[in-house]
Amino acid sequence: MANEDFDNVLSNVLIELASPDESKQAAASAVVAVLLSQAPEGRTLSPIVVPALLPLLSSGNLLIQRNSCAALIAVAELEAATLRSEMDQWHQALEVVARQIRADSTHVALRITSAEVLGAVGSSNQHAAAAVFKHQGVEALLTTLRPEIDSDLQGAGLDSLCKLAAEPDNRQHLTDKGVLPALVRLLDSSSREVQVRVLLCLGMLMGDNQQQQIKLAEAAGALPQLLQLRLQTDDEDCKQISDGIVAAMLKNPQCKQQLADALRSQHAGGTKLDKYVS
Repeated sequence: MANEDFDNVLSNVLIELASPDESKQAAASAVVAVLLSQAPEGRTLSPIVVPALLPLLSSGNLLIQRNSCAALIAVAELEAATLRSEMDQWHQALEVVARQIRADSTHVALRITSAEVLGAVGSSNQHAAAAVFKHQGVEALLTTLRPEIDSDLQGAGLDSLCKLAAEPDNRQHLTDKGVLPALVRLLDSSSREVQVRVLLCLGMLMGDNQQQQIKLAEAAGALPQLLQLRLQTDDEDCKQISDGIVAAMLKNPQCKQQLADALRSQHAGGTKLDKYVS
C-alpha cells in the first residue's frame, strides 16, 4: 500500500476509534491491527496510534480492550528496533496492561492478550524492555505463573518471559525479580506445553552463567523435576531441553555433586546413571 493511501485509511480508522458507538470502536480497533501489518516499511506510528488506543484499553468492553492490545502488539512488531517506548502514552499503556494482568477480576482472555503486549514491547529493543521493567511488567507476568492459574494464561506469561529472557542483558533483572522459583514451581505442570515453555525459559536464564546454575540446583524440587522430565517423560521437547540444562549444570563443579546425588536417589527406580555420573 502506498504511503498516501495508507495514511488516508489509517486516519479514517483512528477517527472511528473516538466514536461514542462501541460497535464502531470494536470494528475500528480490529482494523487497526490488520492495517498496521500492511504499513509501509520504516514507518513510525506510535505517536498517532498509541494515544488513540490508550482510552480504549480501559473501556470496559472486552472485545475493544483485546483488539486494542492486539493493535499495540502490531505497533511494537512494526517498529521493533526503533520503538519509542519513552513516549508518555507508551508508559501509560504499559501501566494499564500490567494492571490488567495482575487483577484476578480481569477476564482471562484479556489477561492473555495483555501479557502478549508486554512480550512484544519488551522484546523490541533494550529501551522498550526497560520501560516494561519500570512499570512492573515482570511482576505482572509472574502473577500468571501461579500453579492454580489457567494453563493458557500461564503459557502467555511464559511466552513473554521467554521473549524477555532471549536478550542476555535482561536475564539478571528477571532472576532478581524471582522468575526462577516461579518457573520451578511449574515444572510439574500437567500441561506439556507449559512444561516446555518453562524449560525454554530456564535454559535461557541459565545459559553458561554458573551463578544462575547454582541457584537452580539449590531451588527446592528443581533437580528431581528436571531429571524426571529428562529421564521419564515421553515428550521429546522436554527431554532435549531438560537434557541440555542438566548437561550445562554438570560442567559447573558446584552443581555436579548435587546432580549426582539427585540421580542416585532415583537409581532405585532403575534409572541408568552412566550418561551423567562417572
